[in-house]
Amino acid sequence: MFHLIVDLWLSPPDLVMQEIAFDRNTDGGDFWCDAAQTVDAPAKPYLLRVDFSERNAALPDLARRCGEFDVRMEHLVVGDYFIGGGILVERKTYADFAMSLADGRLFPQAAALARSPHRPVVLLEGPRPPRMPDVHPHALKGAMVSLAVMWRLPVLCARDPEDSLRILRFLARQLGNSAQSILRRYDRKPKRAVSRKLYLLQGLPGVGPSLANRLLLQFGSVEQVITADQRMLIQVRGIGPKKAQRIRTLVS
Repeated sequence: MFHLIVDLWLSPPDLVMQEIAFDRNTDGGDFWCDAAQTVDAPAKPYLLRVDFSERNAALPDLARRCGEFDVRMEHLVVGDYFIGGGILVERKTYADFAMSLADGRLFPQAAALARSPHRPVVLLEGPRPPRMPDVHPHALKGAMVSLAVMWRLPVLCARDPEDSLRILRFLARQLGNSAQSILRRYDRKPKRAVSRKLYLLQGLPGVGPSLANRLLLQFGSVEQVITADQRMLIQVRGIGPKKAQRIRTLVS
């Protein structure tokens, strides 16, 4: 089985130790019970919004039974699971992944996930069925690579629904940890005034070095960029309505 896990914004060292504790016990007990006993449950359940299309899947019921999620079934415009208002999960079985690639659904779904202002994840859930749709294995691997590299969507592989639950719990816990900590920028701090201004602007959503330079040329100062409204921002090449809205949401 081809495993590709692109996980740039997860996996702090303390969560690695939790993953060890989450492994199945030697008695072969159910994961959701063992995990609940191994790690203390949160004082307040994580909110888990689940799309109606998942109502017959095993994962929502497992999430309810583990006691860590407040599961709410509703219509989601994008994705299948929405964790704590911050992480969007598109769950696919191996068969559905192959079928969505064959019928052209996969990459439009990827585009919708990539445009989301939240942190998107593709969850590929096993086990692999005895008979797969007629799609070449190389095409499946290529699709995984495309999702991870071209669309920048982490692809997380789960053995079965119980393993998917473990991943949801990791995601929820790491989202909670990130909300309680300060995000630090580890880049080398520039010393020149202009370079420092460009460095600050690159902290805005979707703003790289070139766009930061264009913003500074357009508005003249960091203050003017931050106070510019959406209509003014979209006048800069490289900024569309959605990126402008994300910038305004951050600085407002």
